[in-house]
Amino acid sequence: MIRTVSIITLFTLFILGGTQVMAEPTPFRAVYKADYKGLPVSAVAIRELKQIENSKYLLSSSAKSFFTSVMEQSIFTLDEQHLVPLEYQYKRTGIGKNLKVILTFDRQAGKVRSELKAWEIDVTDETLDKLLYQFRMREDLQNALRNGQPWPDMNYRVADDGRIKDYNFKITGEEFIDTPIGRFRTVKAVRIRKDGKRTTTFWLAPNYEFLLVRLLQTEKNGKGFELLLKEANFNGEQVKGLNGSGLGVSRLGGQSKGSE
Repeated sequence: MIRTVSIITLFTLFILGGTQVMAEPTPFRAVYKADYKGLPVSAVAIRELKQIENSKYLLSSSAKSFFTSVMEQSIFTLDEQHLVPLEYQYKRTGIGKNLKVILTFDRQAGKVRSELKAWEIDVTDETLDKLLYQFRMREDLQNALRNGQPWPDMNYRVADDGRIKDYNFKITGEEFIDTPIGRFRTVKAVRIRKDGKRTTTFWLAPNYEFLLVRLLQTEKNGKGFELLLKEANFNGEQVKGLNGSGLGVSRLGGQSKGSE
């Protein structure tokens, strides 16, 4: 009998070990210096995650300057294995053409609808919005780190302008990034595009559940924008980089060593 129970227990652990279970999101608020390449514009950007109801969360990203304003947000919930988008909004005013987007996701019907344009498309449980996929990327990297696995190639299905697009990323290495609040050990995630018209790179800090430290997006003509972390609060605690000796205490245990 004991042997039978042990076999069942091992089988259960094997099944659960191969399943990524969604952890409760950790709230944060991060402030970035935002530079627009090719334009004499500097701005402050804010990214924030907070719980708005018992089972709903708000992930937001905004940037404001004298010339322009951009706001993006995703309201979502989660089940054991999926992030579940509910509503996505994007608004841009100022430089360039003004733009507003509102998408609503109906998981039971398997649809995502534009509230301002006349389109509706089919979605699956894996479909995300243009902001929430970045949070899923952090979850996927945390899962790999917890299980001692190699960095995964990350592929996401994203509802974007009336169709489902593939957003593909690859970890190309680890780098130290200097910021106004210290140096951070990061992994470098690069978006893989077929056309090569634009490059998008994220630098993410494993010690803070892969919090965004730097973002760089450039066009072929040299224009684009960059975000660099300048302050952050993570789960009620102030975020700090490595100390002056080049050694920083890792949130994952032990120490992470800076460059010599």
